[in-house]
Order: sequence, then C-alpha cells, then structure tokens
Amino acid sequence: MMNSHASYRLFLATPVLCAVLAASALSTRASAAPPIGGVAMPSLDDEKNTYRSWGWTWTASQEPNYPSAVGYTVTDPDVHGDTEGDDLWAYLMAYLRTGQRGFLDRAQAWATYFKTRYRTCQGTPSLTYCYDRDNFGLDHVYGYGLIAWSEYSGDAAALTEAENIGADIEQYWATRANNSYPVPGQFGMAYYGLRQGARHLLLITRLAEVTGKSRWITLRDRLIDLWMQSPDWDPRGMYFYGDFATDQEINAGAYAGGARIMSAFHIGLLTEALSHAYRTTHRTDIRDHLVAMASFVDQYGMDPTYQYTASYFGIVNGHIWHSYNTGAGPVTFWDPVYTTTLVNTLMNGYNFTGDAKYLNRAKHFFNRGTKGIYGEPTQRAAGDTQVHHFVDTLFDSSSTNFYLNYNRGELLYTYLLLGTSGVVSPAAPTGLTAH
Repeated sequence: MMNSHASYRLFLATPVLCAVLAASALSTRASAAPPIGGVAMPSLDDEKNTYRSWGWTWTASQEPNYPSAVGYTVTDPDVHGDTEGDDLWAYLMAYLRTGQRGFLDRAQAWATYFKTRYRTCQGTPSLTYCYDRDNFGLDHVYGYGLIAWSEYSGDAAALTEAENIGADIEQYWATRANNSYPVPGQFGMAYYGLRQGARHLLLITRLAEVTGKSRWITLRDRLIDLWMQSPDWDPRGMYFYGDFATDQEINAGAYAGGARIMSAFHIGLLTEALSHAYRTTHRTDIRDHLVAMASFVDQYGMDPTYQYTASYFGIVNGHIWHSYNTGAGPVTFWDPVYTTTLVNTLMNGYNFTGDAKYLNRAKHFFNRGTKGIYGEPTQRAAGDTQVHHFVDTLFDSSSTNFYLNYNRGELLYTYLLLGTSGVVSPAAPTGLTAH
C-alpha cells in the first residue's frame, strides 16, 4: 500500500488520477464527505504510528485524556495581543483526531464566541476584533474554524458568519490592493510581515472552496496574484520584511546593507495559506514558490550551533542569522516553538519534489521544536527517541490553561509529517450548544 506521504505527493502532482483513486477509496469508507477543513488531519493513531516508525517511545500517562471541559467559556479574549491561531479550528481538529469530548466542549465555546461576539466587537474595546481591524488591518483575523464547524455540524449560521468576516477582508483590499506600496506600481505583501496577507488568503480560499461563489473566487485569485507578484519575494526563495521591520529588528541601515529576514511563525502561516490555494487552484507558480520556500528553510531555517529556529531568521552579512544568536554575546535565551512552525514548509518541499532531504529535515525540526524548553538554548525536555507530548493536547499554564500550549497550537504547522489514515471522523454528538 502507498504510504501517506507518497499518496499526498501523487495528489499534488496528478489531480485527475487522485480523483479516480479517491473515488475507489470512498467505496470502502462509511462516508463520502470531503475532509472537514479541506484536508484530512492525522488521527491520534496516525501520530502514534508515525512515532513508532521512528522508534520513539512514550508512557500511557502521556496520551491525551480530556473527557470534559465543563465551564470553559470564551467571552473577552485579547484578539490582537493573545490569539495566534483559530482556536475553534484547533479544538475541533483535536476532537476529530482524538474523539475526546473535552476538546469538543472547547470548540463549542469558541463557536459561540465567533458567531455572537467576535465580529460584533463585544468586550473590552482594546481587546476586540474592531481594535485589530482598525489599528492593524485585520492581521489577527480568523474564520476558517467557522467554516470547518459548519462542515462538521451543519451549522449554516457559522458559514454565514465566516462570510461576514470575509466581507471585511474584501473591503480592506478594495482600498489597498491597487495602491503602489511600498514600491511604485507594486504592492508589498510582506513589507510588515506575512501574517496579515496569509490569514486573509487562507480564509478567502476556504470560502471560495466551500461556497463556490464567484465573489470569493475572484478575491482569492486577486490575493494569490498579489502574493505571486509581490516585490518582497526574493529569488533565493523567501518573502522578506521591508526596510522598516528589518531595521527595527537588527539596526538602522541593516536592510540597505543587504540584511533580509522574516518571522518563522509568519512563514508557517503563509505555508498553510498557499498550500490551500494550490490545492484548490493547481497554479504552478504557487507550487514553485512553496518549493523555493522549503529550500530556503532547509538552508537557513535552523541555527547551525543551537539547532533551533529563532523568532526571526534570514541572511545578514551573507551568513545565516537568527535573532537569538546574533553574535553580540553569549546566548542565554531561546524559544524553541518557532522551530516547529516550519515543519509543513519543509514537508511541502518533500511532497512536491520527492526529495527525502526535506522529509528528513522536517523530522529534525519537529524533533527539536517539540522537545525544547522555553528560555533554554541547550537543555531539552525529552530525548531524541522519546515523545514529549502529543500535538495539541497540552494547555498553556501562563494563560491559566485557556489556550493551547506551544504557540497556541502545533497541528497547523506539522500535520503533513504525522500521516493521515483517512479514518472517518467521529459523528457529531446531539445537543451541540453553540448558537
């Protein structure tokens, strides 16, 4: 039987053949419904089997056990300051992967929030969607979780609200996409970073796919064109910050002197957005950009001394540069979570080219990133053949366990490595309370 990585690569290369194979496979499954969220996530068993294939071990106490989250509510999160992923999507996927009701309880709470409080800006004014919209151009906008929730539960109101959010993105680009900024005649999608344009593209791409409406297809294609034509793209294989953010992170004149850097976390977000854009359009220019990004990450994405990725990395003075190891003095701090955000970027390189170097690098980034300790440049939480935690099953104690740990979740950046078995998702329980 073809392994999961090979089958995914076949899908990317030959969509017609994939459709034939998929039709045959569906005849043996209980449901012919497309994957919730557009892409089948690896089950908990898939993750375990992946670790077994690597020779990794764990104890029974490490396995996820979350039967209930009674009392978990979402009313007034700091949208711009605290959120970094679509929590509805993350908890719904955690439930679909594990079948454990506690994750579904959390997903229901976020579904209620996103449907009734998010876009209407209920809560503390400095924490709301409106604050992010009016001051940061919706760079912390979410809604793909609402789409997944509607696919899972049949909740039409969730999809309607996702479209309402999409309308705000549509309005934003109606006044900006034709401007010459910061280069005359062009629009720099990465000038201040990748997350805004990445999050916009991801939501609009999913709306285009699920609704089939020309409104969203047109906006999706416009955003893709902006990304493909952006002057921030460097032929070395990455979108880089403009002069303002580069100089702010390094020093005045750094960009003019040739420094080129980007946020690792932002790269992970753009990888996800462009992956969905390619999956639904099969544009070869998107694929070529994703392969180039994988090559850049392979070459520059890990500090050669500490074997982690920093929050920002790139090329400074012709050499690999990571923001926690600038050469200015002893390295006393590292946040390893950024290493994990680049796993799927590397996996795209493998899935599109078949070159095993990308797969091996993805494993290495995953091994390093999931076993690091916050603040520690050298100490490790687990050995190379041990599992430290299962993806998206631990909570962040610094937020009183309100959010997922490790950059508000790891699945979005790692699922391509963990395999997919095509298992049928658990059925929606009766009595869902999100409304």
